Amino acid sequence: MKTFGNRLMRPGALFLIIPIWLLLAESAGAAEAAGDWRPMYDLILRYVNFIILAFLIIKYARKPLVNFFKEKSQDVKKEIEKIEAEKEEIRLQVKALQESHAQGKERLEQIKERIISQGRVRRQGIVDDAKLESKLLLENAQRKIDNQLIKAGHTLRMEMIDLAFDSALDRLPKEVTDQDSRRFIEHYLEYTHQ
Repeated sequence: MKTFGNRLMRPGALFLIIPIWLLLAESAGAAEAAGDWRPMYDLILRYVNFIILAFLIIKYARKPLVNFFKEKSQDVKKEIEKIEAEKEEIRLQVKALQESHAQGKERLEQIKERIISQGRVRRQGIVDDAKLESKLLLENAQRKIDNQLIKAGHTLRMEMIDLAFDSALDRLPKEVTDQDSRRFIEHYLEYTHQ
C-alpha cells in the first residue's frame, strides 16, 4: 500500500512540490503589494501551466522516455560489447602479427646464415679455381718460355751455321788453291762411284 509519504519521495512529486514552494515564497512578497494582483495572477498561472505540463509529461511520456533511455542504454551496451569484441580481435591480430614478425625474424636469420655459408663455399670455390687457373697459366707460361728457348736455341744455331757458312765462303776462296779444288773433286767423284 502506497502512502502519501512514499508518493512525495517519487521524482514526479518533486515537480509538484517545487512550484508550490516557489508560489508560497512569491505570495509572501505579494502580501506587501495588495493592489498589484495581475503579476501575481500571471505567476500563479505560469506555475499551474508548469504543473500541468509536468504532470502530462510524467503521466504519458514517462514510460516512452524510460523505454527510450533503456533502449539507448542497451544500444550503448551492445556498441560497447561490439567495440570490445573488435578490440579483442585486433589484439589477437596484433599478437599474430608479432608472432609472425618473430618467425620472420628467425627465418631471416636462417636465410642470412645460409647465404653466408653459401658465400663462404663459393668464395672457397673461387679461390680454388683461381689457384688452379694460376697454376695452369704458370705451366702454360713455362711451356711457352721453354718453347721460346728451344726456338731461340734453334735460331741461334741456324744463325751460327749461316755465319760459319758465310765465314767459310769468305775464307775458303782465299785459302783453297786450285790444287785443293781438284783434289776435292776427285775425292768426291770416288766417293760417289762407290
